[in-house]
Amino acid sequence: MIKAVIVDDEQDARDFIESIIHQFFKEIEISGKATSVVEGIKAIVKYKPDLVFLDIEMQDGTGFDLLDTIPERNFDVVFITAYGHYALKAFKYSAVNYLVKPIEVEEFTHVIKKLIKKLPASKLFVDNYDILKENYNARTPLKLVVPSALGQEYINISDIIRFEADGRYTHIYSTAGNKLTVTKPLTEFTTLINDKYFYRTHRSHLINLNMVKIYGKREGGSIIMVDGSEVAIARDKRAEFIKIMAKLFT
Repeated sequence: MIKAVIVDDEQDARDFIESIIHQFFKEIEISGKATSVVEGIKAIVKYKPDLVFLDIEMQDGTGFDLLDTIPERNFDVVFITAYGHYALKAFKYSAVNYLVKPIEVEEFTHVIKKLIKKLPASKLFVDNYDILKENYNARTPLKLVVPSALGQEYINISDIIRFEADGRYTHIYSTAGNKLTVTKPLTEFTTLINDKYFYRTHRSHLINLNMVKIYGKREGGSIIMVDGSEVAIARDKRAEFIKIMAKLFT
């Protein structure tokens, strides 16, 4: 049985989470509920849950305030947030579980089903928490968490030179000279990294514009990156690419 605690200052949210768990997830037991940071700390210490549903913004503080108070975070977390924009981007970059209010049943069940597959043996949240705080407090996320053969890799966004598609895989090249292969298609990174300094020049390439060294117009055009690699640019992207580079760097 997976023990869970709900920490949220909105009764509707607490009741909704509890009702959906009772209806769809018999393997999860709601051990306790709390309406504030202070009550949440007490509930987690008392019940020692495997999983915590945690509201980000509450009347007496934040979910981060709660987690920082607990020295041993040996449980996984699903963040509940009503905030969008850069906050959601921070969750995505940090590879943590989150739900957006108003919570939708389909999205809730999707997140929890994925989480149950790895509980309680692997609690990746413990490793990703510091990255999440760093990304959340920055206006633009600073680090990207990606799965690798060794576990998880933490990459500085500013160190990424480019992403390259390879079927269902994506190769990530960085200034350290590393090539990291991830079991995710390039489209996922294109959707995730919508930073103004990243641009998809071709169906196979997403590049960091800060890492462009040369744009050559001969033979249809190509881009040379700082590591010497050559990146193709689609014919219908050339004019837009030149305009973007001029706007950003002149």
